[in-house]
Amino acid sequence: MATITETTFIPLSPPSLLSEKTSQTTTTTTEVMATTPPETKTKPAVSPAIKFGGEQYKYSSPLISERAIDQPRPLKVIYIGAGVSGILAAIKFRKAVPDIDLVIYEKNPELGGTWYENRYPGCACDVPSHSYQLSFESWTEWTHYYSGAPEILEYWKRVAQKYDVRKHIRFQSRCVGARWNESTAKWFVQMYNEKTGEVFEDSADVFMTGTGMLNEWKWPSIPGLHSFKGQLLHSANWDETFDSKDKHIAVIGAGSSGIQIVPALVDKVKAMDHYVRGRTWISDQYGQRSELSARTKDKGGNFEYTEEEKQAWRENPSAYLKYRKELEFAMQSGYAKSQRGSDIQTAAQAQYKAGMQRRLKGKPELFDLLVPDFPPLCKRLTPGPGYLEALTSPKVEVIPTSIERVDETGIVTSDGKHRPVEAIVCATGFETSPGGGFPILGRNGVNLRHRYAQRPETYLGLCTDGFPNFFQSLGPNAFQGAGNLLIMMEQTHIYVGEILRRMAYDNIGLVEPKRRQVENFTNFADKYFERTVYSVECASWYKSSPPGASLEERKRGRVTALWPGSSVHAVKALSRVRWEDFETKPYDGNEFGWFGNGWTVGEKEQNMKDEAVTWYLDYTEFLDDVKLEDGEKKV
Repeated sequence: MATITETTFIPLSPPSLLSEKTSQTTTTTTEVMATTPPETKTKPAVSPAIKFGGEQYKYSSPLISERAIDQPRPLKVIYIGAGVSGILAAIKFRKAVPDIDLVIYEKNPELGGTWYENRYPGCACDVPSHSYQLSFESWTEWTHYYSGAPEILEYWKRVAQKYDVRKHIRFQSRCVGARWNESTAKWFVQMYNEKTGEVFEDSADVFMTGTGMLNEWKWPSIPGLHSFKGQLLHSANWDETFDSKDKHIAVIGAGSSGIQIVPALVDKVKAMDHYVRGRTWISDQYGQRSELSARTKDKGGNFEYTEEEKQAWRENPSAYLKYRKELEFAMQSGYAKSQRGSDIQTAAQAQYKAGMQRRLKGKPELFDLLVPDFPPLCKRLTPGPGYLEALTSPKVEVIPTSIERVDETGIVTSDGKHRPVEAIVCATGFETSPGGGFPILGRNGVNLRHRYAQRPETYLGLCTDGFPNFFQSLGPNAFQGAGNLLIMMEQTHIYVGEILRRMAYDNIGLVEPKRRQVENFTNFADKYFERTVYSVECASWYKSSPPGASLEERKRGRVTALWPGSSVHAVKALSRVRWEDFETKPYDGNEFGWFGNGWTVGEKEQNMKDEAVTWYLDYTEFLDDVKLEDGEKKV
């Protein structure tokens, strides 16, 4: 075992060898398996030579770069995750820096992230299909108002194919650790090949993660769970060979996945015990207007689009845009419900109560059992298509009593009652990990997970001080409790793309948010959430608390998952990079390196074309008063 110092790289073990003890070391030193650190090389006084015309273009002065003023410096980015975030990275980063060296490492054998991994029955997006798509890649062929995971995965595969995303992806490569090297101003990243077992390392100027905060699924902490002799399943690691037909099963959990699994299996099983520990609001459908409500109220909250509708949208893009805007308006305007004590929040409670009572009319006694004592949006709100209707089935028993233990044949609750079952489905979610599922060591060996443990702090939810050239998609304070998350993700990658563009073209080697601005954003978020329902006492993954906190303390935790504002506000805030909020350093020590070598790229060819050196006439007012051949003015 060796101890990491500031000048050595962190050589990490494959997942099977990386012990919890190793990942829970102090923030300044970490014990790791000994390997020889990479050789530290002295950086040249000028940028690496790039062949550029004849000898007259080359210089030895440290003030003169070997690049033209409009020629980007070599820039490599390592990105973890080929889900929605990774796909956006390939599209937006390449647009910002066409010659970028982008490598996306993905642990799975296919892209798609959550839409590839989650295959449980009923898995779907609880945001309307025509809102859960890129702003610039409309798809008129969605089959349902809420589409299932397979259809959503196919959408992202089509997008990836259109933008040639796969050429950047290295599949079956799991990140097991990353460390910033101050002397080389690079990130060294250790990878584990899931197919061969090989451990290898890569390095880059910029390191970004797109795994989000909900990427590590976990079994619930129930005594005896793994002693169960029947089939034990988890929603995030579904066994597709499982056949629920005519079985007596238990479903533990009433979060997003449990709410989808129950209606998907209720017609197949012989009986279902549904263990509901916490209460949750089931809303009316997102984005619905009166005609949509009429189509869904008797069908469990979902419906199929007709071929006539899809054809009309194909043939009339304006009509389709109008429909998309209608859905978006209803979703975005719903954010006002998050304001504590507001009239719209009070009205929402009354509306959701009425909707739940209507949908539970088959078993009205369930209403008092399920309706929360906290306001809507305190925890994630879901429309739950078909869920409440499924609970009224005679096959389903809703059990609010806490689980004491599991034995070989079934579940024992705290009242001593034993209920035998043939299969247990754990819809119990993920380990919330704002610091990532692997060690990320910044300046002075500080572990990001430890840095975030007490109080996650970021600048705009995507970077933090002490971790230069590092960014997160869907990091702390970057999710949305209401509104459109995808548009925020798009803008996040446009924003980081602008940083990459300036690094490449303006000879910047290091970008890091200023400490005071990290504090300002974090303090603003704390104050902002005091006026919202998100800070009301309730158990929610939106909140975080110090390690070891009790359930009651976690209910009162800080809101660290959500953006402090609407998603439209986020798009505005991320519409430009406020460079005054960052510390920057030149790539090669040359603060004037952006100036290049006195030439432009267009001049490097000896037989250059006229547009290479006369392009400015297309962008200036030189020809405003010059008549063109057709008599029209040049505009």
